[in-house]
Amino acid sequence: MIITINRKFLPIYINNVNPNIPLQVKCIKIGSLQRKQVIDAQFLIKKELEQVQILIAEADSELLFLFRTYLTSLGMRIKTANTGHETLEYFLDSMKKGSQYNAIVLDTHLDNPSGLDVAKRIHSEKPDQKQVLVTTTPKEYLPAESLKTAGIKDKDILTMPFKLSKLVTALKTN
Repeated sequence: MIITINRKFLPIYINNVNPNIPLQVKCIKIGSLQRKQVIDAQFLIKKELEQVQILIAEADSELLFLFRTYLTSLGMRIKTANTGHETLEYFLDSMKKGSQYNAIVLDTHLDNPSGLDVAKRIHSEKPDQKQVLVTTTPKEYLPAESLKTAGIKDKDILTMPFKLSKLVTALKTN
């Protein structure tokens, strides 16, 4: 994320920055500065993320709660599902309404249907939909053909345990 500041003054002071969220500050010389400007980067990042809508499909209710709580604290709007069927229902409903999720987080251990089957269906309906796969299975043991059919790239697979900042990074990258 690049914050562009139209100020002549350097340095720019940044408070309350989450070290897990990359931040660049770009300054442009325009006009004169009358006093030091304090930028709350956390607030600016949160404002950017308020527009982000995420669908999280996780079979484990404690992990679902953790993901929802963390991402909501960053300002993201979260919809949750416990089963593959529920996930597809929310996804297809959003398409009918003309809204969309910026990303969908899928647990490989979803039931009825499995997370990979859900990913394949989503990819067939909307090939450019961002999907992040959360799994306890090492990447090399996941079925490569299923991942390819689902449009899941290596960088979109998070193997547990992982830092929640990695989830945010995966959600933001294309």
